[in-house]
Amino acid sequence: MNVKSSTHRQNPVKTQASMVFFDPSLVKAARDIYRSYCNLNFSTENQPQGIVINRDSHRGQLAFRHKPVLLPRECFIPLKQIESEAY
Repeated sequence: MNVKSSTHRQNPVKTQASMVFFDPSLVKAARDIYRSYCNLNFSTENQPQGIVINRDSHRGQLAFRHKPVLLPRECFIPLKQIESEAY
């Protein structure tokens, strides 16, 4: 019984640590960048993994890696989050 309760305590912490929340204005800017890319109708083999966006200027670019290298004021917004908030 103790083992089960200690395991139960660890799971919510692990789940909460994996969740990342972004400023809604950053997600909107990232969505706009992604929509512009989709409107160009590029059919490439590489699908973008997300958007790297500057927190101050809201300028960004497509990222084709799961863990891109970021500058100090940049953040990575995964494509899954951009697509899920569009619906």
